[in-house]
Amino acid sequence: MPRPRRMLPAGFVYHILNRANERTRIYQSARDFDSFLGLMRETSAHVPMRICAYCVMPTHWHLVLWPTVDGAISSYVHRLSTLHAMQHRRRRRSVGHGHVYQGRFRSIPVDGSRYYFNVVRYVEANPLRAGLVSRAEAWPWSSLNARMSGSTLVHPGPLGLPGNWVALVNARLKHDDLEMLRTCLSAGRPYGAARWVERTATALGLEQTLKPRGRPKQTSPMGGSNGRPASSRMAGPLVPAY
Repeated sequence: MPRPRRMLPAGFVYHILNRANERTRIYQSARDFDSFLGLMRETSAHVPMRICAYCVMPTHWHLVLWPTVDGAISSYVHRLSTLHAMQHRRRRRSVGHGHVYQGRFRSIPVDGSRYYFNVVRYVEANPLRAGLVSRAEAWPWSSLNARMSGSTLVHPGPLGLPGNWVALVNARLKHDDLEMLRTCLSAGRPYGAARWVERTATALGLEQTLKPRGRPKQTSPMGGSNGRPASSRMAGPLVPAY
């Protein structure tokens, strides 16, 4: 039975992640990395997309996308991944050898203000955390490097970056912020302030991502855990905070 198409409406910024099958290394040379950036440009010509941040790593890639029309995220990522998989198999002479990517790409909507900045910092600091470079801007295949070189591939985004942005990226995120972001990405949960997360999850049909993993806690007849009444769902309009 096919999986339902995800609701990825315009108006939000999304953090996108896709990994190679079995986390194998799919970018083995500068040519491989450069070609993928070329495919990003080519895909943008067919599916217009504002790319606020990106980072291409040896086994995976991150994108921070800000679509202008509903459904553009799925169209963009599907075309990009398909073109890259075909290119990868041709270059390795391994056509028919199975999937290049491990499966469906991950995506989470992102709240504004510090949450947006945290996501962009997280993406652009990937090579630094992995020990591939001593300074994040030294990685040629990231939006931080692109911004500094004046590349038109990266969009300014919905919020202007602080003047000390390079220093912030190299300072890395606090542990709690890093863990929260990783948890949201793993679960497919919206990333942001608590009230915004609940409203957004409800509007986009992502309520299941708010549930804790593992065996559910026992509840009392009152409807809440430990004898406390269950809280009602927060109401309010869905407003992207950019």
